Amino acid sequence: MPPALAIALEIYTWIGLGAAVLLGIGALIAWVADGSWVPVRAVVSATPAGEVVRWFDDSGILGEAPLPHGASVHDEEVELWARLGRHDTVRVARSSPLVRSLARLTAGFAALALIGLVVSVVLLFLEG
Repeated sequence: MPPALAIALEIYTWIGLGAAVLLGIGALIAWVADGSWVPVRAVVSATPAGEVVRWFDDSGILGEAPLPHGASVHDEEVELWARLGRHDTVRVARSSPLVRSLARLTAGFAALALIGLVVSVVLLFLEG
């Protein structure tokens, strides 16, 4: 194996591994900070300030929040995710876009490290 290729594969492996570990830690911290979200079926109501959604949580408390962008309304009802313990926050997806993007970046860099490692080992055995 040419030395330049060996060095490039080594660099890709270590950069991929280091970035995957750092981004994975960041994704874990963002996931924990994001909190717990539970599915709710909310009713859409029109108010002078705009459309709002109202729902009851597990303990019977009424929650109210503005209708989030991207929510698909079916027969004046919508499936949303409400933050556990809060009655003024809803969103369309269970996890936040930050957590999803950090997790995808982590997987991408881990794949880069794995590919660099596998190619390096395969070329090492083919050489000998």
